Amino acid sequence: MRLTLLVIALGSAIAASGGTTVIAQTIAGAAAGVSGGAPMGHFQPRAERFSSNSAAELSVQERMSAFDAEQQKDDAELDKRLTICRGC
Repeated sequence: MRLTLLVIALGSAIAASGGTTVIAQTIAGAAAGVSGGAPMGHFQPRAERFSSNSAAELSVQERMSAFDAEQQKDDAELDKRLTICRGC
């Protein structure tokens, strides 16, 4: 008896909503509505929000440049220490 009532309730709910086709069209329509921007809930960055010459940006670039120079020095020192001989 419970199963019969459950089947009838589900059947009438699907019939009242117009079936799954309506749901699929709604979802597809929402995705197609986005034109050139980020999808709903995502942020589309804009060029004017970034300042390439700001003090914070220059500070980060200086730290990265110092780190890169240190890494290159360490890499050169390691290359000098390594002796890879293949018996040629």
